[in-house]
Amino acid sequence: MDKQVNKYADLSKQIYKLCSKKEMIRRKCLNLGRMECDLLNYLTTIKKPVCMNDLSVEMKVSHSRITRIIDTLVKKKLVKRFPSKRDRRSWLAEVTEKGRKTNKQTLLDFMNLQEDLISKLKKDNPEAIYKNVKLYVDSYLEALMEKEAE
Repeated sequence: MDKQVNKYADLSKQIYKLCSKKEMIRRKCLNLGRMECDLLNYLTTIKKPVCMNDLSVEMKVSHSRITRIIDTLVKKKLVKRFPSKRDRRSWLAEVTEKGRKTNKQTLLDFMNLQEDLISKLKKDNPEAIYKNVKLYVDSYLEALMEKEAE
C-alpha cells in the first residue's frame, strides 16, 4: 500500500482514539453512559419538556431504551419525568437544575481541554493547524458520504 495512504489511515485511527478517550473521560466525570450524556445534553439544549416518544425518535433508540435511560437520569436527579397535561398516556422528561449545571460543567471541562490544547500549539501556528485539520475532517466526511451513497 502507498505510504501516504498508511499515514492517513494511522492519523484517522489516532483521531478516533482521541475522540473515544475524550468521551470516556466525559462519561467518567459524570458517571454516565454515552446515551445518558447525549440525552442530558439534548434536554439541556432544547430547554423544554419532551415526550418520551419524541425522545426515542430523536435519539434513534427504542421507547423502552429511552425509558431505561430516563430512569437512570431521574435517579441521579438530573432529569424529572411527569405525565403530560394534554395526554394522560404520555410522559414528559425535562432536565433539572442539577442536570443543567452538570451539563454546563461538562462543556466547560471540554472547553478548558481545548484551551490546554491550543496553549500546547502556540509555538506552532494554531490557526494553520486548525485549517488543515478542518480540511482533513471535511474531506474525510465527504469521502464517507460518497461511500455511503454507493
